[in-house]
Amino acid sequence: MVLAAPPGFGKTVSVLYAVKNLIEKGLYDRVFYAVRTRNELDPFIRESRLLKMRFAILYSGKRMCPLLYALPSNELSSEGFQLFCSAMRMHGKCRFYSRLQLFHPQILMSTVSDYTDHYSIAKGLAEKLYVCPYFAMIEAIEHAEALALTYPYIFKERIWKAVFKDVDTSRTILVIDEAHNLLNIGNVMGDSITLQELFKALSEVKELSVSSNVVHSIEMLIKELSKVKEGVEVKGYKHINKNILNVSRGCIDELKNALFNLMIKTSFDVNRIVISAIPRLVAVLELALDEAYEAFVYRDPQGLVVLSVMPQSFKPLKIVLERFSSVIALSATPPSSVFFKDVIGVDKKVHFVDVEDFGAKNLLKENAAIVVYTGATTSYRARSSTMFKKYAQLLEASYKALSRGVMLVVYPSYEVMRAIVSELPDIVNTITETSQPLLEVVRQVKVLDKAILNAVAGGRLAEGIEIVEKGESIIRLVIIIGVPYPQPDDYTQAIVTEINRAGGSSADFFKEVATVRVLQAIGRAIRSEQDRAMIVLSDSRYISQQLLSRLGLRATLVTNRIDVIAKAVVQFYDSLTSPPF
Repeated sequence: MVLAAPPGFGKTVSVLYAVKNLIEKGLYDRVFYAVRTRNELDPFIRESRLLKMRFAILYSGKRMCPLLYALPSNELSSEGFQLFCSAMRMHGKCRFYSRLQLFHPQILMSTVSDYTDHYSIAKGLAEKLYVCPYFAMIEAIEHAEALALTYPYIFKERIWKAVFKDVDTSRTILVIDEAHNLLNIGNVMGDSITLQELFKALSEVKELSVSSNVVHSIEMLIKELSKVKEGVEVKGYKHINKNILNVSRGCIDELKNALFNLMIKTSFDVNRIVISAIPRLVAVLELALDEAYEAFVYRDPQGLVVLSVMPQSFKPLKIVLERFSSVIALSATPPSSVFFKDVIGVDKKVHFVDVEDFGAKNLLKENAAIVVYTGATTSYRARSSTMFKKYAQLLEASYKALSRGVMLVVYPSYEVMRAIVSELPDIVNTITETSQPLLEVVRQVKVLDKAILNAVAGGRLAEGIEIVEKGESIIRLVIIIGVPYPQPDDYTQAIVTEINRAGGSSADFFKEVATVRVLQAIGRAIRSEQDRAMIVLSDSRYISQQLLSRLGLRATLVTNRIDVIAKAVVQFYDSLTSPPF
């Protein structure tokens, strides 16, 4: 089932209520509720307690570990933590793990239900029962009606097998929250390592007792990635032949053994944990052994060269979805049933449910004024300095017309964002997407009377930020620059080739991605019934009825004049002091 429901509808409690009834009728044993980030566990916890369901949660082991509370979370990689944890448990050095055998899982679950957020649950298990929160939750799985867990446990095969290899999923429902993320399969199912981490891994390997072949393999990989010179623009993902990686099972096992021996020698004192890049390298190389995955190099927004191993088709995702007897994919902007049937190729029946058909409000339609600006386009053939300047003029005029609040501008790529932002005058308060935490971005924005917040479609800001004061979104204006189709790089081409080869429609895939990205960006401004916003779709291609109908939006104004847009912004916000428009 694909379930479309807007923010604030109550997707979590609705789905859990239905699942609870199915479990009580004996049709299913449990539900696995997959969320994108650990913060999204908290609504699940709140609703599970409300419904009096037996529940457990599972997220990053290193963040749940009581031995690491005093360390900064970025001091140790997830893969490095796994080795540390294994060594501690193997030699009986973790007192929290040793105490688990003293408690029945039902006692653990009873303790879990006392707390209202994921952090308190982990801390409570450690401080109240003195047990390992991570393994306590794994022990509780068989006794839970509902288990909430972060994406990697479902979509990363090595993690799934390590934790759930003995779990029978034939009577389990999988719920995928924020299911629009499935369109970005590379991010959901892939693994990556930076060039800097590779240099660090090479230095560490040379100090270990490993063969010269292993050292040579890493050196060759570094040489290949170093071809991407600093300061050279890399547009999207560039394919790397996996033969260049020179990876083998023997090489990986040798790295694992050497590192594990080192961990045993040094990890019994938590303050002497080995901070190593080798575990991350092993994870990436292991994934590269899978025939369904290919290797790519790209430069991230911070300029770092990154090796990424990602699925070259949706086949690995299909395997995950077919693993469960039933799947519920929910989002305010979920992929269509066409995506699941024709792009992924699932064998299950697919039902699409939009709560709007049952009387729920569509806040985007009711609370947003849609304007189409046709005076520019980001189509590749039309891109030029003149076009970028015209977009900058649109942003400057709209910013001046906005009395207060945030103007969220969403670009199809970092390249386009940099080109347009560089043309903006100094008088404009601009904040541009970087790797800084979302909370820090929100803090910066709130100290300004008004500002332009620049984000890339499909990125963290465009799909994850909420800027709210007194329950009301302060994002007043959203300008979508261009149509955010997937960037035409080697990875996109690999996906498209496989879709076409399987008899699917790559055109549907492109439209699906663009539609979800636009609606997700718009949704940053409309978070509740109280919110009002103007949306400017800034590309001549939006006059296509096919695009607008796929977005489910109706334009109230179509113009190629910037001054008309600016006037419309003023009139829209003046009208908010009058009766609702």
